[in-house]
Amino acid sequence: MTQPKTILETEWSYFVNIDDLKPGENTMSLSPDEEAKKRLAQRLGIVSLDSLKADVVISNEKGASAYHVRGQIEADITQSCVVSLEPVKNHIQDNFEAWYADPEGAISIAKARHEKLTEKGHGEQPILDEQDDPEPLVNGSIDLGELITQYLSLGIDPYPHAEGVEYEVQDDKKTVEPDAVGKNPFAALQDWKDKITSGEDP
Repeated sequence: MTQPKTILETEWSYFVNIDDLKPGENTMSLSPDEEAKKRLAQRLGIVSLDSLKADVVISNEKGASAYHVRGQIEADITQSCVVSLEPVKNHIQDNFEAWYADPEGAISIAKARHEKLTEKGHGEQPILDEQDDPEPLVNGSIDLGELITQYLSLGIDPYPHAEGVEYEVQDDKKTVEPDAVGKNPFAALQDWKDKITSGEDP
């Protein structure tokens, strides 16, 4: 007998059981409490998460094997300037979407074909759309809190700087690349997001 997977709590978890969803569209608005915002700020490497709200729509189409989650994030954060360490306020507003399905249910035809062509050595295959390669449900649930957190991290400026502050080299006063200031935990995420947006292979 297969043991159910353990649902792991994150800095902010908000689980929605698919059995509780009505047919069609399910809408909701989510915001973390003050303690969760403190934990999220620590995870994201920012000074503070001042506000976060997500409007979410979960579509449960009749006969469909996957659940479509889409919505909008709106947040206010405080970061440290990478040059002067002054506090920098930033507002984030972004859309997001994801697909979820039962991992033990039907595997999408597109995903199965993609894997078979790869196995047979038909060269590098293009990246699947997310709807063809959905995230697995865990014990029949979707963790909206974790999903929102991941998309929020992609909207954070990896190189925040206070107004009027520039990256400069003392000798020739030429502007240098932000990488010269130091590694930032969001640099890799931002690079990944840019490649996904442009259709490149990350």
